[in-house]
Amino acid sequence: MGTAISLIIFIVLLALTGFFVATEFAIVKVRSSRINYLANQNYKNAQSAKKVVDYLDEYLAACQLGITITALGIGMVGEYTFEFMLHPLYSSFGLSETMIHVLTLVSAFVIATYLHVVVGEMAPKTIAIQKAEQVTLFFAKPIILFYKLLYPFIFILNGSARIILSLIGMKPAKESELFHSEEELKMLIQESHQGGEISSTELEHINKVFIYDELTVKDCMISNDSIAMIDIHSSQQEAINFVKNGYYTRYPVFKENEANIVGYIHAKDLLKDNIEHISELIHDIIHVTESDSIQSVLEKMKIKRVHIAIVYNQQDKLVGIITMEDILENIVGNIEDEHDK
Repeated sequence: MGTAISLIIFIVLLALTGFFVATEFAIVKVRSSRINYLANQNYKNAQSAKKVVDYLDEYLAACQLGITITALGIGMVGEYTFEFMLHPLYSSFGLSETMIHVLTLVSAFVIATYLHVVVGEMAPKTIAIQKAEQVTLFFAKPIILFYKLLYPFIFILNGSARIILSLIGMKPAKESELFHSEEELKMLIQESHQGGEISSTELEHINKVFIYDELTVKDCMISNDSIAMIDIHSSQQEAINFVKNGYYTRYPVFKENEANIVGYIHAKDLLKDNIEHISELIHDIIHVTESDSIQSVLEKMKIKRVHIAIVYNQQDKLVGIITMEDILENIVGNIEDEHDK
């Protein structure tokens, strides 16, 4: 094999290594939701990219096989090529044949390894990570073609790997089945914030969502001593005057004593005419315990279309109230209106 031909083969193998490495990192890094969106918009090559992302494990196996084949080829062709090129250089120094052979062999190995690592792997990897979407779209069709050409071999390799894993009592873990834990998601979000992709306000709201499932009524409720209540025996005008001095739209109504809440009144209902007694305006109120999750309470409020609930402890003693606004404030932050002080 001539030196020029072997050098061309080496360059081609190096380029193919870069292709497989870039494709492998790009299809892992790219967001599948973004590829699906582009496919729905009939973007160029997006359908092919979607196929690769949807069958990620198969195409990762194709990339790994391609990297292995080209790496072996670089090892065989590269050392021969550079050894042949360097031999005249070392011969000009008048060294012995043994010394020339050792020096050319070592130099050829170092040069081939350097080019393989830097040009064939590190540079394509960095490009793929930074331009994952573009690389995936550009290389989707070539990797699909390579997969089809070597499908029988890839199928045999995957099958052999599964057999070995089954012999040691393990199941193959598909890359596409790996999910991020909550802690990992928090770290990713924090890194995105540090990189300027997520604002401080967005970061605060996202972090509050993570603790949403962990919150109970006790974490959000208004304590018993801060509740503004209306006596059921009050006249309509007395109730109106009471509401005028308050800052709320819904008021619990008690009978006989404040521990006996029979419902609630909406402030606007007090403006109705021909009301003989305010008991006519009372709406049913939701009953919850302080250990209930706010998620379940919010669902109850949505279903019953009631935005207020009274809270009892484990001894069935009234300990406070909770409103939909109290729950939402734990997610989006403090919600103030013109009456808040």
